[in-house]
Amino acid sequence: MPIAEGALPNLRLQSRRPSKYDASSRLNHPLAGLSCYIMSTRSTFPMISATEEVNCGVGSDCEITLVCNNIRFIVLLSRRPLPGSDHLTSIEERYLKILDGALESKDPLEMDTAIEEISGLVATHCQSIFQEFASNIGDESQALDLDSCLNPETFRLQLVTVEGKPKIIRCNGNGTIHSTFPGLHRRITGADLNLPKFPAKQVKVLEKYKGTSIMKVSAGGQVMCCKVVDNRTRLAIDREFRCLRQISAAGVDPPLRIPRLCGVIASGNDNVLGILMTNITPNPETPRLGLIDINTVAAPRRKKWASQIEDIIEKIHDIGVVWGDAKADNIHIDGNDDIWVIDFGGEWTEHWVHPDLAGSVKGDLQGLKGILHFLGV
Repeated sequence: MPIAEGALPNLRLQSRRPSKYDASSRLNHPLAGLSCYIMSTRSTFPMISATEEVNCGVGSDCEITLVCNNIRFIVLLSRRPLPGSDHLTSIEERYLKILDGALESKDPLEMDTAIEEISGLVATHCQSIFQEFASNIGDESQALDLDSCLNPETFRLQLVTVEGKPKIIRCNGNGTIHSTFPGLHRRITGADLNLPKFPAKQVKVLEKYKGTSIMKVSAGGQVMCCKVVDNRTRLAIDREFRCLRQISAAGVDPPLRIPRLCGVIASGNDNVLGILMTNITPNPETPRLGLIDINTVAAPRRKKWASQIEDIIEKIHDIGVVWGDAKADNIHIDGNDDIWVIDFGGEWTEHWVHPDLAGSVKGDLQGLKGILHFLGV
């Protein structure tokens, strides 16, 4: 049974924006000068890890990033065997071929299955290293600050085959690798944004919704949702930032049930490293529209939701904002059983919005039509 938690929801191929699943992506890992040693194995109670990121491409190496007790482990699967490892019966080569097939198929289910299997194999054989370097959990009552969460101590590892069995070896270049978040390259001043600014060290992480990309945080005595900028999310967050600011500036009354910008994470040079917005407290029974068995929902309730969604989309279009990724999964239901529209990152999802209509009012209306069909109204 795989030990790594989750099925990598952040890596599902749901948009035409570049994905780590794209067969055209490449990631090379030179092994010249790499020294490493075999870690000892020992029997112990399994430690849980989460798969944070997967970097791969057809015909290239693969790096899987696991996080265990806020220690990051980057594990390399290479097509070039190290001296002393098995060349002809390489387990990592077999899994890389499975991954190649999944990437070339562009089938999200096949991709998820391959990634889950490989992540499970890696996490299982990382147990001795987890025990050695991540077993000291510390005081769980103390929330981790965002800076520590984004820049944890990091160890580089490699999966190799020795005498027909998978082994994890530790490589050089370990230690804390500070993330190079580019920020939005936007100078933030009171006159420009009029938003509270928080250094990452002053933001406490309460819960990870989607790895280190989307988190529930606390800052300035307020609980908020934080979206962190990195190379993969920069364009989407920049778009969402602009859309939410435009909606706020329009002063729609009553306010739309759309996340409100509450602040920004600022670096020393006043770049935006992340945005803070309304944290929606979901209805525990029906947190997200896409997860609901709609046949169990009474018609009056479905009609109410449909009316609320239509109203929100109409009003954002009136002020010149396009939702973009219009689909049931981007609709949350709060504790009052009211609809919230989320995610203005500008992506599009197959079967909801046609790629030729992505980022347009017509695309939103096509997505809305699919949502109403899903609701059966």
